[in-house]
Amino acid sequence: MHFTLQAANKDIDDFVQRVSVKTFDCPVDKMVPELERYLLTDNQDPKQKIRLQVLKAHWLICVGKFKQAELLLETVVNSPALVPHSHSNASANYQLGFILDVQENPQRCEYYHRAEVLAKDKFDDIYLSAQLGRITVCDTQGEDISKKLGRLYAMLEEFVTKEDQAAIAHIHNNIGLLYGSIGQNALAADQYEKSYLLGLNVYEEKNQIAPLISVISAHMGSGDFAKAKNMIEQLRKANLKVNTPLSNIWLHFAEARYFYQTGDYAGLRNSLWKWRVFQAQVSNEQLAGLYRWYNAALCLHEQDEGCVRQYLADVVEDKSAYQTSMDKNKDYLSFIVQAYLFLGDIPAAQLSFQRFNEVIVKKVQAQQTSAKVLGVAKLHAEVLALEANLAKTEQQQYQSMAMIALVIMLIVGGVYFIFVRSFLRKMANDPLTGLLNEHATLQAVKQIVKPKRGKTNALALFDINNFTEVSSQFGHKTGELALKSVAKSLKQATRERDIVGRIGADQFMVCLKNIEDATAKAFFQRIKSVLEASEFSSGIGEKTNVDSSMGMYMSPDDFHDLDEVLLEIRDSLKKASKERAEHAATPFLY
Repeated sequence: MHFTLQAANKDIDDFVQRVSVKTFDCPVDKMVPELERYLLTDNQDPKQKIRLQVLKAHWLICVGKFKQAELLLETVVNSPALVPHSHSNASANYQLGFILDVQENPQRCEYYHRAEVLAKDKFDDIYLSAQLGRITVCDTQGEDISKKLGRLYAMLEEFVTKEDQAAIAHIHNNIGLLYGSIGQNALAADQYEKSYLLGLNVYEEKNQIAPLISVISAHMGSGDFAKAKNMIEQLRKANLKVNTPLSNIWLHFAEARYFYQTGDYAGLRNSLWKWRVFQAQVSNEQLAGLYRWYNAALCLHEQDEGCVRQYLADVVEDKSAYQTSMDKNKDYLSFIVQAYLFLGDIPAAQLSFQRFNEVIVKKVQAQQTSAKVLGVAKLHAEVLALEANLAKTEQQQYQSMAMIALVIMLIVGGVYFIFVRSFLRKMANDPLTGLLNEHATLQAVKQIVKPKRGKTNALALFDINNFTEVSSQFGHKTGELALKSVAKSLKQATRERDIVGRIGADQFMVCLKNIEDATAKAFFQRIKSVLEASEFSSGIGEKTNVDSSMGMYMSPDDFHDLDEVLLEIRDSLKKASKERAEHAATPFLY
């Protein structure tokens, strides 16, 4: 009997080890019958039962059954058999934090912090997930968005070095969440798309869909409905393989939002009809609330007074976290104003409009500061990297004592080298901006060797479009001031190892060596954002913004054909500039 019990327990251990996945992936559906069979077994160890329950909760979250998962996890964390510093305890706390995060419940931060502490130096995936959750949605020591972005980009660089694609995809997703929170929807969409593409190689199919939903929402938030529609088609194809109630709701939610935003109420009616079929199978307060909103929007379009009135009455009584979050959504508030006007309730419409106006003002203010936030975020990332290097140096300082004698011997030669290098650097630098001049820049790029397999060498040219106009209108000195401002921004936004130079009157180059393709593109986009945020005084009391264009080139080889590459990029920039001039002239003063 003892032998049989021991064998059964070993079977459970083997099963859990075989089907468990990292926090940012999903257990496969086919393991569920075996999981349920083990849960019904009477002779398992109490600790094993907890492991099975935590595994089941993970699966329930992945299929959208949040309420069931929450009840199961509360049983786990209150169980006397739960080992305090176990994997089960860390995982259960993270999952509870995630469920509360979906509900936008502030208590999520307590669980994320608890999971982070429990998982540190033991369970890397839980530690990363809890850390990302806390950075993204919690007020960590008063950090603003720029510091949070800086921390995430520093983490991204660390995991790129480790070549951990699953973690990289996870971090890109959270960077997208932060960009979205400051209204930078185009940048958010770019991060979500990176997360989705990386996830195709490492995530279980159900977990590949969530980033697609985020990409679609970000594109619609930025007003790019054509891209949103294309991504909805990708979502439709992906869902053919997944086909769970939650994945179907996500698909019909994406369709409904697209049809609502584009005014296609026939399409909205069809999507809501399909959405309703699956809604009862998923316990998700947010998705249920969104369904009620879009259904009420259809009622308003069809002038169904009873339906609209009932919805507004329900909204007044709703004190949930979901409703609190919707009171900050400008599209939702716009609908509420229209609904009250339709019913002829002018006082309620005026109050709703006042709230709508407050939200719009805050969004405008956030948009005005977000560009500066992006630039500051890069600086914070550099500070964090520097701190890490200093910490590493401190650990190695005792090992360096043996080198003191050698250092003394090299001092004389070192002083000479410093003076020679300083002289050569001055010869290689552009006298106005302090960056490398054209000759030095091109020579440095041509000396770059072929990158490692899977990496790329990348360069970008930045044209200052309004340099000639500024110089002509305000004089040569103001034009020089603009170039100095650009150089300063480039120095702040790039790293020591990057090649940065001025290669024309109003043209600058940045070159990155041996880097991941997606990381390089994101880096260049950040640099362009920093340039666009740069401003300087025109000398007559007005502020002038830098207007720039960018051309990129990625190479799996060295830059032996640099001259042809530059010619191609410059031709592309000239064509873009010509097309822009033909369509409209954008004023650069404010």
